[in-house]
Amino acid sequence: MENRLGTGGGEKLNEQADSESKKNSDSNLTNRASRDLIELWRSGSQDAARVLLARYEVRLVALVAARLNRRYRDAIAPEDIVQSAMGSFFRVTSAGTKPSIQLESTASAWNILATFTRRKLSRALERETALKRGGGWTRTAFDQLDRDLRTTPSAMEADDLLTDIHALLDPDQSILFELLLENATQREIGERLGVDARTVRRRITALRDLVTGQLDGNESKEPLPEHANKSIALPNITYRQFVLGKLVGSGALGKVYRARLQSDGQVVAVKFMHRNLWTNPISRLSFLREIDNASKINHPGILKYLGWGQSPHGGPYLVCEYVDGQSLANVNRENASYSVQWLIQICAAIMAAHQVGVVHGDLTPNNILLSQDGRIVVTDFGFATYTEQSPTAFEHDHSLASSGGTLGFAAPEQVSPAFGRISSATDIYAIGGLAYYLLTGRGPHDVSDNSLLDTVADEDVVISTLATTAAGSKLALVANLALRKGVNRRPQSVRELTTLLAD
Repeated sequence: MENRLGTGGGEKLNEQADSESKKNSDSNLTNRASRDLIELWRSGSQDAARVLLARYEVRLVALVAARLNRRYRDAIAPEDIVQSAMGSFFRVTSAGTKPSIQLESTASAWNILATFTRRKLSRALERETALKRGGGWTRTAFDQLDRDLRTTPSAMEADDLLTDIHALLDPDQSILFELLLENATQREIGERLGVDARTVRRRITALRDLVTGQLDGNESKEPLPEHANKSIALPNITYRQFVLGKLVGSGALGKVYRARLQSDGQVVAVKFMHRNLWTNPISRLSFLREIDNASKINHPGILKYLGWGQSPHGGPYLVCEYVDGQSLANVNRENASYSVQWLIQICAAIMAAHQVGVVHGDLTPNNILLSQDGRIVVTDFGFATYTEQSPTAFEHDHSLASSGGTLGFAAPEQVSPAFGRISSATDIYAIGGLAYYLLTGRGPHDVSDNSLLDTVADEDVVISTLATTAAGSKLALVANLALRKGVNRRPQSVRELTTLLAD
């Protein structure tokens, strides 16, 4: 059997594994740029074809997600559309007696795959539109919540409870919460929030689970895993050893409060995991990983962690130094010379992390602090990984579940393993993103409906005309080199970037 998938030059894919493919494992191939894989494909490499096809699949999912109207995103799964399109594609292009489509010479596999996918999406939208025309609306009683509120011992406690609940909710959830307390119908809720009946029901279920956990007060009182305790070198700091002050920051995993240690009055920061994430094993593991990873790094440019513990209600927390300053996202970037010095400090901190085998995995302006005395401090190691972990074989897992990173700054390999392994090169990509941000004021893949597709596209991010000073030229050079999509085409170490910035 022979499949012919054109990529613009008459490439043929067959089942004869060539010597090149035998020398390259999938895990090594995924680190290569697509242009290199295409050359291997042209020579008949099955492994290269497999990796390229996986990348096509990820890009198609991103394409559907970008094109899907917001009102249909809860009803239509991009992955399902792509799987159906891929099935149809291979049925008509498989080598049979008379294949429906012959992909030769100038035919592009991507264009054909994208055409199949767009057709599948169009049909799915037609079906969903037809279903929506006959949908009904019902009144939803929030009995459990109502009963719990009625049995609250006092009005003051009820006010405190409502304040705690609202603190957990985003603006849409807060509106939904108030409408449910008013016993609004699903139609009224849908009209107020601008969503359909299915979305209303889904949000009500999610909100009920969240609020019920808060009302019960026992989202997770289970102790942290014993093996986690043994792996953490930081000392345990009990809840009674500090006094909390005001809220000073909030991130994806938790909120940060200023606090004072009872023993010596030292001002510290305490980071609590969000309550709605306590029972999520993945989120809790990420939080524990931050404790473990950060405890291994001793550098003035890395936030110093003092200890950790678990609150009376079961939530893990970190105690760390308090940095009097602001995030890089809020500083004035007008002087490029300052920006270069900040980036040199960031490189020094990340080199220290890499020396102990830790990859940060989420370097963004929001995760980097600039103190009042000009010191750069890198924070948030919740998505960090270890470079000494042995590489796993490439698997057909091409969903868009991120391996850490923040959309806009994340490297392609953080979107899918089809684009490479997480490694120190992932942080190098992010440093390029920071250089891009310091020069332009935005991330290399600005957050929009197309940012995911831009991240996994073949084209490298290039800055050519923005640099007007020597310092700006250095930032542009670092951005252009570090933001290469192919893992093996980026600089091999952070030290190389430091040299470019210092020269």
